Amino acid sequence: MKSKIDEITEQFRAFVTTHDYENTPILTVYVDIDPTKPANRRKNPAWLIDLKNEAKRLEQTLDSEQGKRRHAQEKWGHAERMITDYLRNRKPTGRSTVLYSDLEDFIAVDLPVTLPTRLYYGFPQVKHLLFALDQYKKYLVILLSGAQIRLVELFLTRTVGELVVETDHERARQSGRKSMEAGQDRRGPEFERRFVKEVTTEINQYFLGDPDTERLILGGNLKLAHAVKNGLHPAAKKMVVAIEPIDFKLPGNEVAGIVKQIAENYEQDHDLSVVEELINLSHRNRAAVGQQDVETALKRGQVKTLVIPYPIDAAQFDSLIVEAMINGAEIEFVYGEAAGKLKEFTGVGAILYHSRS
Repeated sequence: MKSKIDEITEQFRAFVTTHDYENTPILTVYVDIDPTKPANRRKNPAWLIDLKNEAKRLEQTLDSEQGKRRHAQEKWGHAERMITDYLRNRKPTGRSTVLYSDLEDFIAVDLPVTLPTRLYYGFPQVKHLLFALDQYKKYLVILLSGAQIRLVELFLTRTVGELVVETDHERARQSGRKSMEAGQDRRGPEFERRFVKEVTTEINQYFLGDPDTERLILGGNLKLAHAVKNGLHPAAKKMVVAIEPIDFKLPGNEVAGIVKQIAENYEQDHDLSVVEELINLSHRNRAAVGQQDVETALKRGQVKTLVIPYPIDAAQFDSLIVEAMINGAEIEFVYGEAAGKLKEFTGVGAILYHSRS
């Protein structure tokens, strides 16, 4: 998902910096266009009804005098038609669409996760989009059995109050064919060595060709699984989060059920480790803590990673997030217990490139 985040960050950065976002109100539009929902496939789709209702709600929150001005009404009407026409006359490539507009033009981004339809006007609202992508992790489960390897791709979605694992696809292939054709004993150490080498080579190539895979779980034959892990390239090896005795023939939905618990525990531990690292680095002047110090570090271009708790209770971090995106800093959202720990500490922090003098 990193490549998607980088793509979106670049689009967003280009748009807001050329549209004077600090002085020009930006319309942010989140739309649940999920095509898998029957209500969204109707002639008058549910997403359009929700969008119109949201527009009415937003209009009621704006300055009534502003809404009465003819020029303002014309701009709002133009923006509404522009966005609605765009959403109607295209085939969705995701489950949600996020649009940013200054009421004259716009950019749009499709997301692989479902976010509720919501409109905002003022400072660009990007935190919900970034959190959804940050928590959308691709897990690759590799099950080993004899001369077979089975790959199951899973997508973990951890949005507000929700944790879902979706099976994307699974496949199996026969390995070690040359060895079997030569009549070699499939149970012998030489066959096992060749098989492990072939599997590790394939996994290494898989990671080189698919940078979005962030987590790897090995299962099936545990002896083979450990041997495969030991032979992986360091970049792929560090992605291994668990080795589990998952039955090779287990149905995909049951594999997903096992992985769901593993993934939930791992992501919680990961979030806690991020906060602990932030606290430790702060004692060595390698991290900025508290909103004022973080703002200063961002302005100086010192921030490597901005660490923010989610859900965010207020709009206080909006400017930090946008500033981090513009400056090319990574943004790490922490959730659950880790978010509580960060809020108790200082509420927000940033890991720096170098120690502060």
